[in-house]
Amino acid sequence: MTTRTFYGDHVLSCNSTRQEDGRYQARVAITTLGGLKTCAQRFLYLELFASHEATVEPALQAGKQWVEANR
Repeated sequence: MTTRTFYGDHVLSCNSTRQEDGRYQARVAITTLGGLKTCAQRFLYLELFASHEATVEPALQAGKQWVEANR
C-alpha cells in the first residue's frame, strides 16, 4: 500500500518492502512536479520496522526533510 502526500511542489509516495526476516524496509519516492509533468524523482531507502504501518510516518518525515534540504 502506498501513501501519497503533496508537500509543496513535490509528491511524497511512502511505501515499504517486506524483507526475508519479516521486517519492512521503509522507502519514499520524492517526485518534483513542474506543471503537469514530472521533472525529477528521488528514492530514499530507510531503516527496517516491524510492520508496514510503522514505516509510513518515518518515510513521510524523511521525504519532507529531503525536500527542505534541497530547495
